[in-house]
Amino acid sequence: MKASRRSFIHGLLAIAGGGIGGPAGQLLSAQVASAPSSRRALPPFSKFTDVAHEAGLTATTIYGGIDRDVYVIESVGGGCAFFDYDNDGWIDIFILGGTRLEGAPPEATNRLYKNNCDGTFTDVTDKAGLRDAGWANGVCVGDYNNDGNEDLFCTYYGQNKLYRNNGDGTFTDVTKAAGLVSDKPRFGTGCSFVDYNRDGLLDLFVANYVEFDLSHAPKPSVDVATCS
Repeated sequence: MKASRRSFIHGLLAIAGGGIGGPAGQLLSAQVASAPSSRRALPPFSKFTDVAHEAGLTATTIYGGIDRDVYVIESVGGGCAFFDYDNDGWIDIFILGGTRLEGAPPEATNRLYKNNCDGTFTDVTDKAGLRDAGWANGVCVGDYNNDGNEDLFCTYYGQNKLYRNNGDGTFTDVTKAAGLVSDKPRFGTGCSFVDYNRDGLLDLFVANYVEFDLSHAPKPSVDVATCS
């Protein structure tokens, strides 16, 4: 048997004692009777519009094969980060890219887009010194050296990289100087800056995928059948 919310409350009051006719029951009954019988109308769902082209975010992201992926590394894809790299109060965009097994095309690179403060962005990758082709996966943002500028750490298949923000719109690869060079290829995936010991300095957490070596991987080929 189905019961309405009103009849259910009335039943509880009767069981609790005093019945509906008691003072508490009369007060609650009046409140229930005055409540609107219909449900409150829910607001409409938010609507999103793809404005990438209008915003100047038109560069193609290279990552793996065109028609098919041979290895899992090709199917992962790269991450992105929203951060104010030049401290002008406007959020900029950093997008990770990949490459191809047969070699990196000229357009294969990570990309930094500067916010023009008018709804559009400008590709400043080369000016910022961030042009780099590889199997990039994850990225985290943090001021690791406490100089007031947001730095970038990127995970890769092969060698993870730390880019120091120089505070003048450019970045420097300081992976080796920071002691972050690995002795063998690794498959870095997720990463995060975190002050785990609360000493005021950002530490680094990196997650890795399975170990494998692509150096001896066969080059992808396409089978072509002809009719005679």
